Amino acid sequence: SPVTATERAQSASTAGDEERVVVPDIKPIDNKPAYNMKLIAAIVLGDSMHNLADGMFIAASFQGCDPALALTIVAVTLVHEFAQELGDFVLLTRHGGLSIVNALVLNFASGLSVVLGGVLFLALNPRDESVGIILAIAAGVYVNIAATEALPRIETIVKTRWDRIWTLFGIILGTIPIGLVLLNHEHC
Repeated sequence: SPVTATERAQSASTAGDEERVVVPDIKPIDNKPAYNMKLIAAIVLGDSMHNLADGMFIAASFQGCDPALALTIVAVTLVHEFAQELGDFVLLTRHGGLSIVNALVLNFASGLSVVLGGVLFLALNPRDESVGIILAIAAGVYVNIAATEALPRIETIVKTRWDRIWTLFGIILGTIPIGLVLLNHEHC
C-alpha cells in the first residue's frame, strides 16, 4: 500500500539528522469517500417513515374529511416537506459524506414513501389507533435526529447571540406550518 506523507515524516524523524522532505499524501486507487452510514441510515429511514405517515395522513384526510380541509392538509404538508427535505439534503451532503446526486436520489427515493403511505392507508383502512402509532413513530425518529445529530452540529457553529437568534428563528419557521393546521383543527 502507498506510504503517506505522515509515515514518511515519521520515518525521517527516526532516521536521525536526514533532510526532511514532505510530499503530499498519495491515496490508494481503491480509497472510497468516508460516509457517515449511521447518520445516512437514520435520515433516510426517518424520512421514509415520516413520508409514509404523511401519505397516510393525507389519504385519511381525503377519505374522511371535506375536500377543502384535505387540500389544506396537502398544502401545509408540502410547505413543511420543503424545509424538511432541504434540511435532510444538507445533512446528507455535509455530514453524511454523500455527493449531491446521491443525496438527491436518496431524498427522492425516501420521498416516494408518501405514495406508499397513501396507497397502504386506502388499501388497509386502519383504525385511528394504528394511524396514531405510525405518526408517533415517525415524529419520534425526527425528534431523535434533531436532538442527537442536528442540534449538536448547530451548537458547534453558533458563535454569537445573532447566530442563536437565527437558529431559533429557523426552528420556529419550521414549526409554523404544523401549528397552522392546529388552529382550525377538527376531527373528521
